[in-house]
Amino acid sequence: MCYITMIFDLKDSKNIENRYEIQRLLIDALKKCNATFSDIIASPFLITLGDEWEGLLQKDAPYDKIISFFRQNLPESVAFYTGIGIGEITINNFELTVNQLDGPSFHLARKAIKYAKKNHCSLVVLVS
Repeated sequence: MCYITMIFDLKDSKNIENRYEIQRLLIDALKKCNATFSDIIASPFLITLGDEWEGLLQKDAPYDKIISFFRQNLPESVAFYTGIGIGEITINNFELTVNQLDGPSFHLARKAIKYAKKNHCSLVVLVS
């Protein structure tokens, strides 16, 4: 079954003056997102690396609503990259956290976020 893996990363996060406050706001936004969109989230969003966060959505979920949610719930001055992979997953024990799952959907999302950062694209979507 196909899923949508979403990886976000704050742009230029090391140079954010109030980085601690932004991280606190991000944590609050993650909690709110996971509650608000629980019906389409297969594995909840969580911080995975520094200022990067990741989550897994059900197939055909409106991922644009998740992107809009984070834009609305983080300060305007905070920009982020979004990498999306759409495809199968091979480890699908949903008792695990999203960073413990694996499969083509995750590999595509990682490739997408790397491309986005390297080429300064706000959003990259890759489909298997």
